Amino acid sequence: MRKSPVLPLVALAALAVFAGTAFAQTPPKKPDIAGTWLGAAVVSEDDSQIEITVVISKTEVGYAGKLSDASGMISEAELRKIVFKDNTLSCEFDLVEPTGITLIEIEMALENDTLKGIWSSPVGDSGTIEIKRQR
Repeated sequence: MRKSPVLPLVALAALAVFAGTAFAQTPPKKPDIAGTWLGAAVVSEDDSQIEITVVISKTEVGYAGKLSDASGMISEAELRKIVFKDNTLSCEFDLVEPTGITLIEIEMALENDTLKGIWSSPVGDSGTIEIKRQR
């Protein structure tokens, strides 16, 4: 008796359809901001920049982070109110200056491994900020 090649072909086609639907239902990977980021922030009207480092880690309830700069003006400022939603990171920290403490708010959009946006203070100071994830 001769074996029919139809049954193995049908089984193979069914497996291919099943595998295809299993892969198609895998949700896309959500972007994550945890890691070390290096870059610069414009800090004056003449476009002077400071080199900054931002370290963000995941916690049980969201994110934690610290920001520092290469010049020592900002020595590991604790980031607060870290929210990452719709590829946008927002946070704030206190900038300690000789004249007092200034609240700095940051909002940046994630594109690939770069966060770009603005920082601002309640008194109207602001500038751009761009940091890249370190691998």
